[in-house]
Amino acid sequence: MARLIIYEESDEEDTIFETFDLSDSSILIGSDPDNHLILETPDIDPSHASLEFRDGHWILQDLGGPGGTAVNGHVIEGPFTLFHDDLIELSHIKLKFQDPERSATKEFPRSTSDSDEDETDLPLKGRVWFAGLAGITAAIIFLVLFLLIVAHFFGIITIGDLLPPWLAG
Repeated sequence: MARLIIYEESDEEDTIFETFDLSDSSILIGSDPDNHLILETPDIDPSHASLEFRDGHWILQDLGGPGGTAVNGHVIEGPFTLFHDDLIELSHIKLKFQDPERSATKEFPRSTSDSDEDETDLPLKGRVWFAGLAGITAAIIFLVLFLLIVAHFFGIITIGDLLPPWLAG
């Protein structure tokens, strides 16, 4: 059975705090008490990351909080396939993923990309694109508002003329 070992590194030896067996196929990780794995520290977001067992592999997903998630020292931005002995970092919390049945092999690389880059640098594509889309939408809205204010300032339009009749009068 796969498991996460929560530990702290020190110069002398590692201190193991907890071993968490991955008994469900979907695990939520964060500081919220409703999560499966609760990490009560200010640096961990209420819903920080998720683990899901898909197609015979454990997939780690950062849930977009400001703390970030890294695997083997590389920040992940989308779903990321885990293999035995991968080191997961959630802020300053370190978790070692252990599942001897899921060793990294050439038959199943970490990413669906055909690139020659190092496999540990390649997150799988996922739902993270939504955050970028929301940011672009917000930027467009602010640009339109800015242009309307500038046009009103120079007397090109009157903003009151753009309002519906029940608000304008």
